[in-house]
Amino acid sequence: MKIETIEKLKSVIRLLEEKKGDLLIFAIFLREEPLEKWDVLVAADWLNSVDMDAYKVVASNIQQTLDSSELVQFSRVVILDQDDPVVSFLLDLETIKNGGYKELNAGTLSEKFKFVIKRAYLLRSQKKIA
Repeated sequence: MKIETIEKLKSVIRLLEEKKGDLLIFAIFLREEPLEKWDVLVAADWLNSVDMDAYKVVASNIQQTLDSSELVQFSRVVILDQDDPVVSFLLDLETIKNGGYKELNAGTLSEKFKFVIKRAYLLRSQKKIA
């Protein structure tokens, strides 16, 4: 993943948080598959995994920010409910906020999630402030 694309995704995070509220998780995973596409994983208390409008909000902000050569690198948006065990796992790995990001250990993630992940970046990981 090019650093320029990661920077653009960080601007998507800022836009979403300005419009809707804090994100708990924003990550990208490159699964091992023939097409070599990235998945965007997002969790927030204002997102609901069964609400199509939630996907439209996230996808439209990504589409407005990335150019066409960047967009074709992505296959889907995955919205995780805040009580999903994947969210807890990612939150416990690292706290990432205010423009940071970290490449995650793909082997650890592959073992945890039981499918092969070639690369992964965590761009937002912050626990909800009570």
